Amino acid sequence: MANPARPALIINADDLGYSPGVNTAIADLYQAGLVTSTSLIVNLPHSEAGAAIARRLPGLSVGVHLNLSKGEPLLPAAQVPSLVDEAGRFWETAALYRHALTGQINWYEAAAEMEAQIEWALGRGLHVDNLDSHVHFHVLPAARRLITDLGQRYHVHAWRSPKVLSTLTPRMTWTDLLNRRDSDGPMVAPHYLLSLHQWGERLLEDQRLRSLLAKPGTVTELVAHPGYAPDPDLPLPDQLPPERRQAEVDMLSSSAFRGWLDDAGLALISFASLHYVAA
Repeated sequence: MANPARPALIINADDLGYSPGVNTAIADLYQAGLVTSTSLIVNLPHSEAGAAIARRLPGLSVGVHLNLSKGEPLLPAAQVPSLVDEAGRFWETAALYRHALTGQINWYEAAAEMEAQIEWALGRGLHVDNLDSHVHFHVLPAARRLITDLGQRYHVHAWRSPKVLSTLTPRMTWTDLLNRRDSDGPMVAPHYLLSLHQWGERLLEDQRLRSLLAKPGTVTELVAHPGYAPDPDLPLPDQLPPERRQAEVDMLSSSAFRGWLDDAGLALISFASLHYVAA
């Protein structure tokens, strides 16, 4: 168990199950001690392989990467018509948000699909430590409420904070506006959320950020989207092509990143131990 007074960092690799290149990169980074948790996407062709990796690496903390915007739902399309297009596939990111913000998503259908995704992971013998969402759709208040309800029902104690610590901070972002009246409810979340995709090399250089993360008792989640290039099986369209995912592998594996971890004095933890340090 981590020392509660020591600042801690969760390095979470999103998209386990996304493609062979992503699956292998996440496994390699975990075995190198550079990833502590992962989020499994369960409805894609390589999800079974991702689940097998998670079972093979029992120390890897696994969350469900709830997904309403890539591939086909687990439930029959006829049961979730507001979530899918005419081909029975999820709306892509922009359409999902547009439909959600204009009242075209039936959240009862969304809840049923998310429940099916959690059940899928549990049915593969995985212990689910946390919940988060593909393309961060849990910034939407309706989605947040459903996900915290599901967390309680399935005894999942942790989730990803919807509030991203941006390179533009301090500034009120649209996510703050959407969520300013909501609390995290019964689930615990890290104090801060950083995206390696957004920060890049600036993560290692920003002294204000380092001071913030080094506060005693602070827990931060660093979200990465690693993958090896080339990766011809990566689902398209994708906001992070193989070259971008490879760049994240390279950065996490670099001596500069290891040095940043050492200099910041951050204890590496996983979502499995989050309730010990952030409750």
